[in-house]
Amino acid sequence: MPDRTERVVGAARLWAKAKFFHPYLAYRDIDWDAAFVLALPKIEAAATIDQYKTALGEMLAALGDPVTRIAEAAPAATARTGDAVTWPTPSIMQIDMAGFVAGGFDSRGFAQRGAEIEKAAAKAKVLVVDLRTGEPAWITTAAVSYFVKALPVIEQWPVQRVLEHRGWRSQDGNTSGSYYSTFVTIGAKPAGTPKPTGPQHVVFVADARSALPVEAVALQGSGRATIVSSGPLDPAGTVEAVDVALPGELTATVRLGESLWGAPAADVIAKDPRTRALAIAKEVENSPNKPSRTYASPRQPAALPPLRVRDDADDPDPYPSRTQRVLAGIRIWATLDRFFPYRYLITDWDGVLREMLPRLEAAPDRETYINVLREMGARAGDGHIGIAVAVPDPKLKPRGTIGAYLRLVEGKVAVMRTVDAEAAKLLAVGDVVETVDGKPVAAIMAEKRPITSGSTPEARDQRIANGLGFGDDGTVAKLGVRDGKGVLREVAVPRSATSLKTIFDAATAPHWRKLANNIGYVNLMLLATPEVPQMLEALEGTRAIVFDLRGYANGSMWTLAPRLNTRKAKYGAQFLKPIVTGDGGDDRLRFFQEIVQLPADVPIYKGKVVVLIDDRAISHSEHNCLFFAEAAGATFIGSPTHGANGDVTALRLPGALRMWFTGQEVRWVDGRQLQRVGVQPHVTVRPTLRGVRAGRDEVLDRALAFIATGK
Repeated sequence: MPDRTERVVGAARLWAKAKFFHPYLAYRDIDWDAAFVLALPKIEAAATIDQYKTALGEMLAALGDPVTRIAEAAPAATARTGDAVTWPTPSIMQIDMAGFVAGGFDSRGFAQRGAEIEKAAAKAKVLVVDLRTGEPAWITTAAVSYFVKALPVIEQWPVQRVLEHRGWRSQDGNTSGSYYSTFVTIGAKPAGTPKPTGPQHVVFVADARSALPVEAVALQGSGRATIVSSGPLDPAGTVEAVDVALPGELTATVRLGESLWGAPAADVIAKDPRTRALAIAKEVENSPNKPSRTYASPRQPAALPPLRVRDDADDPDPYPSRTQRVLAGIRIWATLDRFFPYRYLITDWDGVLREMLPRLEAAPDRETYINVLREMGARAGDGHIGIAVAVPDPKLKPRGTIGAYLRLVEGKVAVMRTVDAEAAKLLAVGDVVETVDGKPVAAIMAEKRPITSGSTPEARDQRIANGLGFGDDGTVAKLGVRDGKGVLREVAVPRSATSLKTIFDAATAPHWRKLANNIGYVNLMLLATPEVPQMLEALEGTRAIVFDLRGYANGSMWTLAPRLNTRKAKYGAQFLKPIVTGDGGDDRLRFFQEIVQLPADVPIYKGKVVVLIDDRAISHSEHNCLFFAEAAGATFIGSPTHGANGDVTALRLPGALRMWFTGQEVRWVDGRQLQRVGVQPHVTVRPTLRGVRAGRDEVLDRALAFIATGK
């Protein structure tokens, strides 16, 4: 008997497959989350496999779908003697599929038997095909395809629709990723040409367990087949479906497709379907007309409801119930498992779910609950991942921070600049923060690492250092600070919401300027798109331009990169958008993002292009780097960028929470990996405490030296 966690993980796997791919959930009013939450206590309490199976069955019952079910043990195949092919009359050929597939799937044997049937069928007027094999559905349906040329012409093929997702459609705000979900129609084939000789009708024999091959449904719909069954037909074989392996050696089948012809129906119900089928075959043999029980005209596609886009419920309770907390973890696991484009970079994602489930259950308060979700997200190694409250609780104070920008320099947390007068009185640039509210910085960082997302260890630790001054608005941070002379002091620095809004803004400065030795400097965190022509005109004729990308770029790259394109590069980056389907494949839509080609009379900047980078360059800033490298062969100086690129998307979670993550994969044009790697500098240089205290920009200084010396 699988343990409690394994039973929940199995249920989560089944729930997720249906959530993303079952067509009913795309338009019917079915609360699939509620079905899981209601079944969860029974799944957890199950003491036997039968109890576990029953609990899962109750969850699936919410779908109202006979196709989606826990598989029953297959009955033993009916033992039959004699050949797979017999001739009850000179013009009726009877094919016993149990004999055809005896021994299981055999491609070479099936091909040989199929060829023999196709040759012999030329003298038959009617075929009787007994589909009752007791074998797995795919074996029976595959076997029929080996003698398809023996069948009458098919004038109309049944079609069905399946769900397909192009990335994860954001559930909060807009995204430039163009992610969407849609129904895709599959199964259409051209009409065949009528055959002057050979079988003109088929009588199929079936029962409730038979797998109907698509050819049987197509011939029935074309008026060239009669289906005789001992009872209602199983619709599972006529639509796309997928098996989900579950603990306890159970298997569930989940519907993926929805037939536009509706559920299959037998033309005749008989206690002895084989005898009745032979009688109908003789009726056809002796009559030039089709039997009255077959369809008189081809079937017309049904009008199915369109897809209805809906966001997940996010349960506004700030501290959700135990089952809702479990649902939150499963939702993160399932969504990233199928839609995160860098899923292949995560080690043991299933193991992460197993670890987090009991911690989510045991979370005693809202803060712990959110931190467990953050830790789960951090395991994905994606700097875009973040979990935040969608609607702030009015009963809680807003967040704030001290008026000083902090970064790691030589492994120590240093004050890089101050942004308000009070902080400027208490802190000096280059001061090292050693304690916050009496706690050593090293201990705080160790606590924060598991719950802080970052694509690389350096990027993650810098992110933690940036946030060491955070706290409630109006509170005071007691900092233990050591100055450049080694003197330790304690200061009380107020936190404010205002500082939180300004602390990460690019420092106020000219958007561009000329430096000594005929070198231009451009701050890409400030440069706006309309300023690009003016900036290039001002810096025309310089020997080089240094583009500062140590932060989040202001969006001017799309206009700027074409004006730097001395290489006449056609593309700037490669994208791979997930194409997510129920068959479990890992398909990607690959496209190359173009660099706009300018008219011949638009001037191109021909000097050197040098770009300053560090971990603060993330996402769009890294995209700048890709375009500048392709267009101008840019030289990168500094330290690696963050390593997270690909238009973000959002997921809703219980507790009025949102989780953001990277929605599609971005690579260099030549296919090199960017995620978790970042843009690597050609010349590596990082600030030093001595340089910070002296007010020097050592990364810029190194870039100027490179321009002067070429090394």
